[in-house]
Amino acid sequence: MATERAARTRRAAATPCPTCETPLRGRFCFACGQDTHIRPRPLREVAGEALIEVTKLDARAIRTMAVLAARPGRLLEAYRAGASGRYATPLKMFVMMTAIFLAVLNFTDVQIYQTVWTTTPGVTPVATADPDGVNVHITGAVEQELWMRQRVEPAADPRIIPALLDAAAKATNERDRQNLAYEAEVVRDQPVITDRLVAWLSNATWLMMPVYAALLMPLFGRRRLFMEHLAFAMWAHAMAFALLLLLALANRLGARLDIWPLLAPYGVYFALAASQYYGVSRWGAAWRCAVHMALYFLLAIVPAGLVATFFAMDVGAYWAFLTA
Repeated sequence: MATERAARTRRAAATPCPTCETPLRGRFCFACGQDTHIRPRPLREVAGEALIEVTKLDARAIRTMAVLAARPGRLLEAYRAGASGRYATPLKMFVMMTAIFLAVLNFTDVQIYQTVWTTTPGVTPVATADPDGVNVHITGAVEQELWMRQRVEPAADPRIIPALLDAAAKATNERDRQNLAYEAEVVRDQPVITDRLVAWLSNATWLMMPVYAALLMPLFGRRRLFMEHLAFAMWAHAMAFALLLLLALANRLGARLDIWPLLAPYGVYFALAASQYYGVSRWGAAWRCAVHMALYFLLAIVPAGLVATFFAMDVGAYWAFLTA
């Protein structure tokens, strides 16, 4: 046994390190630390390991969420100073919270957004086309846009579509007939459009992240590195997903809460975190927070919603309606 071990050592010593070419004296290079037993692995194994490493909920991730919620300044300053070994990285926190949020949505059957048509009990809905050739009015029915509510099925009362088709059949001109018929198609396809819209918005979060960080630059200092702003943006989004996660669980239990009240706690958190991270007063952070949220809504969320709506809708049917 000793002879075989000595022979392996002599063979290793005759082999240079593949990284720095220092003669090896064992498995690990004493000059650079390279492990000479590492070999290329299949792509599936590497991708699976990366996914687990990014999304797993470990003690460090839990500690990070606790500090991020209670003392955001400590975490952000530790990351900026390069002393964040006890905490998860901004990217991991953002990816992990996104994955948990989407998993909770699937489990609770809560929809980020949905359009619902309900009718007044005892009233027969009647549809009429507006003279502008675009809008349609349905008496005895109400259209609601719900955010972060449990899925409503059916999305439209079964009497809505027959009312629209009946009004289209009785229309006195082609323009009103096309308008009412197109509205019936929209109501019929609304669940599909909603699913496409939600899927697109979930992916758009990644695309809007650099925009969120870029809007921080003129408000909190252009001389800072963009990665500092991007780290703040990732942590801010992680906390936003945490708030939405709590809202989804509450609505799953029947709370029927709206999404808009979350803007207040998110704004307070943003102001406190930004005050500590960027070294500005709380009042200065508060007005910067208000300006940033307004700009982000106008320059990122609204355009993303319009683009998502365009890709989610039936463009062919809409074009036929416009050219009718």
